Amino acid sequence: MRTTRGAPGLGVPSDEPTHEGDEAVSNKFRLLVKALPVVAAVLAARWVLFESLDVGEIVSFGEAGAVITGVTLILGFMLAGVLADYKESERLPGVVASALNGFHSAAVGGLVSKDLEVAWAKQRILLVVDAVCDWFTKGTRDSEMWSAHADLALLIVDAEKKGMGTHYAGRLLTLNGELTNTLSRISVIRNTSFIQAGYVLMGFLVAVMMALLAVVDFPSNVMSWIAPSVLSLVYTYLLFLVKDLDNPFGHAENGGQGSGADVDLGALLAVQQTLRGR
Repeated sequence: MRTTRGAPGLGVPSDEPTHEGDEAVSNKFRLLVKALPVVAAVLAARWVLFESLDVGEIVSFGEAGAVITGVTLILGFMLAGVLADYKESERLPGVVASALNGFHSAAVGGLVSKDLEVAWAKQRILLVVDAVCDWFTKGTRDSEMWSAHADLALLIVDAEKKGMGTHYAGRLLTLNGELTNTLSRISVIRNTSFIQAGYVLMGFLVAVMMALLAVVDFPSNVMSWIAPSVLSLVYTYLLFLVKDLDNPFGHAENGGQGSGADVDLGALLAVQQTLRGR
């Protein structure tokens, strides 16, 4: 299967082959692999303390329960917060795609209805579509995207001057306003982290949790290795997951592969390919 390069797993036709399956699997387990060094560090610290230095009981698991509860609460709070934005973000690329496709159709329809040339309008609209897609998939600067987007307003003026009907111009203004509002919302989500103070507290508590797991004593020898492994993996993974979900438009990150938490851009890239085909 051929997919669009730089936007793995979106299923949009392209001329260049990519390893879609490999990238999808890689993104799926990226956070898990990222958490493994922390687990290894906790287990190494436990081995040094309890096996090499033969340190006795420092903290019992029951005494560490209060810290575990606190870490769980703050992680749950942060996860719930970023998920609220994430659910909204899932529909935004579709709104952008609909607005761009509708703008193209209305512009072409308005010009054709007056027997006017449409090639110039198609070309200018496609340049805007490309700029918006690059903003998502290649991480181009906001200023570059907005500079390209500004041409849509100028296009409406130029089309009216050429004789396009007023009702078509009104429709184009409505679609451009919808597109502007949606892109502005996406820009805010991309550039704003969820409660910076919450991240500081979450990171501090997870670090304390890892330190406790390195010294806490368990009654069973087997659980003294299994429990710290599982708990350190789970809490570190959740920490990374919250940060990953906080930007669901990070498609250009991680060497252009994005992450498994990025929202689907299939509708937007399909519109780009459709307009190119026209």
